Amino acid sequence: MKKKILYIEDDPDMADIVSEIMQYEEYEVITDSGKAMHKLLKENDIGLILMDEGLSWCWGSNLCKELRSDERTADIPIIMISAVREIDDIAQHCGANAYIRKPFEIYDVIDAVNIYYPKDDLSV
Repeated sequence: MKKKILYIEDDPDMADIVSEIMQYEEYEVITDSGKAMHKLLKENDIGLILMDEGLSWCWGSNLCKELRSDERTADIPIIMISAVREIDDIAQHCGANAYIRKPFEIYDVIDAVNIYYPKDDLSV
């Protein structure tokens, strides 16, 4: 069974590119603008969240803080993605595990995801 990633992104082109690459890396990617985030987290076994900072309706960092304050989602790794110059500070202050600065090389995403959500679980 493929491991599931929730990608909160409201740019369909960006969502498609990252989803396609991560599917090639054997992850299942569920994309959403963030508005159905809680429903998707409840219905799916999500192991990692990629989150854009600049969503059209809110800040991803606010959603990240919300997830960190909920005991059901507090431990899910979150990687912020943004072109915002201060994304490093934003990611640190909202409780994200890591950040990726746009524009990025696709291997930046693959490497970050593999660090926080490795495909091969070696624990027995």
